Amino acid sequence: MYNFILQFLIMTSLAVMVYLIARAVPKIDENVVLARSKNSFFDNLVHKLPLEKIDLISSNLLEKLLRRVKIIILKIDNVLTKKLGNFKSVNSKQEDLRPNLFGKSDLDNKEIEQEVKKEDSVK
Repeated sequence: MYNFILQFLIMTSLAVMVYLIARAVPKIDENVVLARSKNSFFDNLVHKLPLEKIDLISSNLLEKLLRRVKIIILKIDNVLTKKLGNFKSVNSKQEDLRPNLFGKSDLDNKEIEQEVKKEDSVK
């Protein structure tokens, strides 16, 4: 509750400061600003630039770049999948001794089968 009160007071004081600063700033006539800015070098330069064309060209280049990056990533994915398939085929010929985190491994299954056989032979 105290955090809420503290945050409320801070935000209220910030709002009051913004209000006081906005009232203290002198007002500027828009006609003066518009008349002066039309003659500026920077304003003339900006108006001469074909911003729409630049935007279209940049978006097309970005789209092509992203498509090429996607193709490269898919090619890398295919290579890695083939490599993993090769590892799997090599390991399938040999007995897999790695522990299985998601279930019982083949060794555990073999041990269970041997225990079941022993129990059956005892009966």
